[in-house]
Amino acid sequence: MPLKILRLGEARELALASRWPRRRGLDRSLLNYAEEIIERVKREGDKALIELTERFDGVRLSRERLKVGREEIEEAYEMVSGDQISAIKLARERIERFERNILEHAQFEYVDALGIRIRREYRPMGSVGCYVPGGMAAYPSTLVMATVPAKAAGVGRVTICTPPRRDGSVNPLTLVAADVCGVDEIYRVGGIQAIAALAYGTETIKPVEKIVGPGNRYVLAAKVAVSRDVPIDHPAGPSEIMILASEDANPHYIALDMISQAEHDPNSIAILITTSISVAEST
Repeated sequence: MPLKILRLGEARELALASRWPRRRGLDRSLLNYAEEIIERVKREGDKALIELTERFDGVRLSRERLKVGREEIEEAYEMVSGDQISAIKLARERIERFERNILEHAQFEYVDALGIRIRREYRPMGSVGCYVPGGMAAYPSTLVMATVPAKAAGVGRVTICTPPRRDGSVNPLTLVAADVCGVDEIYRVGGIQAIAALAYGTETIKPVEKIVGPGNRYVLAAKVAVSRDVPIDHPAGPSEIMILASEDANPHYIALDMISQAEHDPNSIAILITTSISVAEST
């Protein structure tokens, strides 16, 4: 689909651009809605997860199917290409090296003139829960970026939650990425209910000490709601990107950058600003 082009040098188009909707903070009604679902998960545990997954994802799960088993992970390897597996392994290795380098240089020891020893060191958390979106597409890169730093830091238990597909399965690329990155537990649960389960636990899902990972506005609201009890990374999503491009910019690269953010959510925003009509039309 071609971009909608506005020529901001023209008064009419400039006036139109000034009326673009601006992003606001989380709607109070959305937070209230998230809190209602969170309270239900706290009260009803797995029963709530199963009923909410059927309601929002159209999938009826049993308690036993909430957790992804080893057999399903092994089958996932048969559904992805060797190139995809190699790419995931390369990404894991590069990120792991980077994270270990950060840890090595972030810790230090200092002895002052009085002989007082001052030391800064980092100690891993016991558990981390990573939310991996799965509604519109597979996001193995999100999984790698969320889980590898935790494993490199020595986190004891790394858990992921990701929405099931219509047939109840989890995207095979997500499962392979989780296995390659050493994820300890995988649950086919998404949305607000997944964040609630990670924060407070159910009969099947044990609570974690921190929750990370992006999601849609419902996941965002849930993370904000539970953050009073469980630390989160930050309120990520929906995605947005603005690219400033000169006349010699490559339209193909611009398009890839815009698509990489716009694919996340119908509410994502991708904007290109350029003085070149040729670049705008080619993108």
